[in-house]
Amino acid sequence: MAPTKWDAEWIKFAKTISDPPTLPDEETEAKRQIVNTILTELPRLLPPPPSNITTSPSFPSHSHLTPADPAVRSTEDLTLPSGPAVRIYTPTHPSSSPTAASPLILFAHGGGWFAGNLETEDRSCRILSSRTSSVIVSVDYRCGFGVPLQSMVDDLYAAFTWSRSNATTLGADAGKVVFWGGSAGGALIVALAYRLVQEGRGAAIKGLLCMNTIVLHPSATPEAYIHLMRSYEENDGPLPFVAGKDTLKLYKSRDLEPPNTPIALFPTAYGPGAMKGFPPTWIITSGNDASRDDGTVLEAVLRDAGVRVKMENVEGLAHYFWVFDLPKANERFWDAMVGGVAWVLGG
Repeated sequence: MAPTKWDAEWIKFAKTISDPPTLPDEETEAKRQIVNTILTELPRLLPPPPSNITTSPSFPSHSHLTPADPAVRSTEDLTLPSGPAVRIYTPTHPSSSPTAASPLILFAHGGGWFAGNLETEDRSCRILSSRTSSVIVSVDYRCGFGVPLQSMVDDLYAAFTWSRSNATTLGADAGKVVFWGGSAGGALIVALAYRLVQEGRGAAIKGLLCMNTIVLHPSATPEAYIHLMRSYEENDGPLPFVAGKDTLKLYKSRDLEPPNTPIALFPTAYGPGAMKGFPPTWIITSGNDASRDDGTVLEAVLRDAGVRVKMENVEGLAHYFWVFDLPKANERFWDAMVGGVAWVLGG
């Protein structure tokens, strides 16, 4: 897959911004806070999310949010027993089926495994919950420079177990559980799916939604798929949010460069044999993203493992482009995401 020219809407938008911000190289709390601020503030420049989100009436609230947009109602924040904090998004059901159980989507935010929280992708959760009538459980998994990736997967596992056990009370269908992850969060949901498949519980997952997912160090690409891993070279250079060197630093700083590539965290690196039994997986990539071909390789490995898989590549745009002021591109993106939910659910 060759790099693509920048989308015309992106070119127009890029003229309104300065050069991409330079983050400190040091792994400090200050860097984490800078990234969280960027991720939280950018969506506030976009149109408000849908308002047909209700609170979850079945669980006591630990705290209520007061959204900046008064048209968006509060959601429920809970701290799970022996687990992470979560935020539950409950959609307003269509009047034609007021009692229909919703799909249950477990969300793992992006942020390079060191940043991100319940606020940073709140807008995205509201949009997908509203447009798909899904209950979304966004997980505030432990993250930070000193937090092992396995601890993050453990938090998602605890949130999955609790959410599925309480699906009926949440107004969701325990038979329609979907894992959704963005960027580094995508790696975590793939690792979570691998864990459940190895436990013989893969059938509990209806599907995976992987957006701009980072799933393996490029040097850990299985030999048969090396020809597909080209984006770190083709899209090298400064880009908004994530350049190739930034992604590679995430592995180096955690001593996760090859050959230290645990199968429990990065099963894609072990080829089709490690991915057998995975649920249907829908992948969306960005043509000008350095990590674009993480998705390309993931799609090919899953297909060779006999897994039902579909990938869509959005040409001419960068990593996590939907958080920028790109109305046409964002509309296409959310239309694609809604289609992805329908596809993994078998619709």
